[in-house]
Amino acid sequence: MNAHDGITPNWPGILALAIPLAVGILILARQQLGLVRPLIIATTRMVLQLLALGLVLGWVFSTTSPWVVLGMAAVMLVVSASTVNARQRSGSWLLRVEVLITLALVVAVVMGLAVKLALGVSPWYSPQVMIPLLGMLLGNSVSGVTLAAERLDSELRQNRDLVEQRLALGATTRQAAHEAIKAAIHAALTPTINSMMIAGIVAIPGMMTGQLLQGANPTVALRYQILIYIGISGTVCLSSLLLLSLRLRHYFTPFDQLRVAQLDEKQNS
Repeated sequence: MNAHDGITPNWPGILALAIPLAVGILILARQQLGLVRPLIIATTRMVLQLLALGLVLGWVFSTTSPWVVLGMAAVMLVVSASTVNARQRSGSWLLRVEVLITLALVVAVVMGLAVKLALGVSPWYSPQVMIPLLGMLLGNSVSGVTLAAERLDSELRQNRDLVEQRLALGATTRQAAHEAIKAAIHAALTPTINSMMIAGIVAIPGMMTGQLLQGANPTVALRYQILIYIGISGTVCLSSLLLLSLRLRHYFTPFDQLRVAQLDEKQNS
């Protein structure tokens, strides 16, 4: 095969690559270390979901209707919001709606800038560009906003006395919750920051690797990867900040008082 030809994985090779995973699962089971069932379920789900996605994308990529692309984008947003909600100690329909609104607003801005200015795609709803790009943005944003929401709840519960003391001394909601918000933002952004810090030195990012395997020019591949990293970091940062602002309303009254019952309810859930 020519070095510049696209490389396509074959199924027998993929099955062979599963051998180390199978060995690892056997060791986990033999030593009773746990995670055997979740690992098997996760692997099986991943394969089935990606096979289904391949079929769906084959149909979506052949369409010329923006409504089909927007419909799939809406489904991806709803699933993302549901995923964030499911990972919380005490999820609710309101949290799901807040995450949906947050991600929709921020992702719309980032996607608009990426598609029209950075890539100059025409038409703007090109599914070959929109769907993969949206998937990468949402995949990373889900992790970020999940960590932000979890840490805010955890910090407020653990430092409840300190927060109430600050409020009693005349602090506003944001002043009293500053350390909790700071910890939540750090939790949301740290994985993205760490990933960018080692990009190109320790690790060659996934999108760039895929393009290089398909024979793309390295300078073109790195531009795509830089675009993705900047888009992800902006999406995670803004969506986390916006969601935290919305979540503060659940823990504090408009009169800068801590909703103690809200924290007790989450602690007992």
